Amino acid sequence: MTIHPQCQVILDAAAAGVSMFDAPNIAEVRRRYAAATDIYAPTVIAVKSSEDRTIPGPSGDISIRIYTPEDVAGPLPVLMFFHGGGWVVGDLDSHDAVCRILCNSAKCLVIATDYRMGPEHRFPAAFEDAWAALNWAQENARNIGGDPSRIAIGGDSAGGNLSAGVALYARDNHGPSLNLQLLIYPAVDMTATGGSRITHGEDRILTTGAIDWFEARYLSGEDDRTDPRASPLLAADHSNLPPAFILTAEYDPLIDEGKAYADKLNAAGSVAEYKCYPGMVHGFARMGVLVDMSVEALSDSAAALRAAFNA
Repeated sequence: MTIHPQCQVILDAAAAGVSMFDAPNIAEVRRRYAAATDIYAPTVIAVKSSEDRTIPGPSGDISIRIYTPEDVAGPLPVLMFFHGGGWVVGDLDSHDAVCRILCNSAKCLVIATDYRMGPEHRFPAAFEDAWAALNWAQENARNIGGDPSRIAIGGDSAGGNLSAGVALYARDNHGPSLNLQLLIYPAVDMTATGGSRITHGEDRILTTGAIDWFEARYLSGEDDRTDPRASPLLAADHSNLPPAFILTAEYDPLIDEGKAYADKLNAAGSVAEYKCYPGMVHGFARMGVLVDMSVEALSDSAAALRAAFNA
C-alpha cells in the first residue's frame, strides 16, 4: 500500500509550510510545532474533569494533568501518559485531545506528565521525571480516585521511549507493577541508522534529519545512545516485563525498531501484541481530524488498556 491519501494531504501541507527546524530559537521551534500539529489534532471531547497540578520531582516540581472519565465508578485504573515530540517539543496541551479520548474510552484516570525536555535539560532528565511521576501515581492513586494495583504506562514516539525505558527500570529497581506498556510508534534504539530510517527517512512528518536534530538536543553524549534508559531495545534482558501493545506506522522511519522491540519482548517470554497500520506515517494517532485510522489506533489502544486492567 502507498501512503494513505489522508496522510499525503498532511505531508503536502507540511512541505509547503515553514519548517520548525529553521526557527531562530527553541521557543520558536516549540511554537511552530504546536501551530502545525494543532491543525489536525483530534477533536477535544469532554471528560468528567481535568485538573492541573504539580508534584515533587528530582529537580523541582513536575506539572501533571489528571483526567477523570465520565460516568465510571472508582477506584479507577490509571494510565501514565508521556507525550511525544522528540524529547524537545510538545507539552500537556499538545496531547490533551489524545488523553481525553483514552480516558473515556479506556475508562481510566490518565495522568499526563510534563517532563523536562532538551536542550535545556538533557538525558536522563526526562527519564527521571517519568520515573518520579510513575512512583508518585502509585503512592497517591487512592487520593485521586485511582487503584494503585492497576497502573499502565504509555506514550507516543519519545513518550513511548520513556514508557519502555521506565518499564525496564521498574522491573530492575522494585518499581510499581505495571499492567501494560502502551507504545505508540516508539523510538527504542538510538544507535539505529539503517533500514526504515533510510527507506522512510525523507519527505515524511518525521525524517532522518529530524531524528538526528532531536537526538542531538536530547542526549548528553554519544555514550548515552547505548544506555537502556535511552535505547530500551539494547537492554540485556527483556524477560519479565509488563505486557505491551506496540503500534507502528507503515511509512515511519521508526517502524523497524518498534517491530524489533515487539519481537525482542516475545522472544524473551514477555507478551507483546504488535500492530502496524497500513499507509500511515509517524504521528498519525494524533491526526484524528483528518486521518480516519487515527480513530482506529486510539480505539485499539483503549481496548488493550481495558483488557489489561481487567485481566
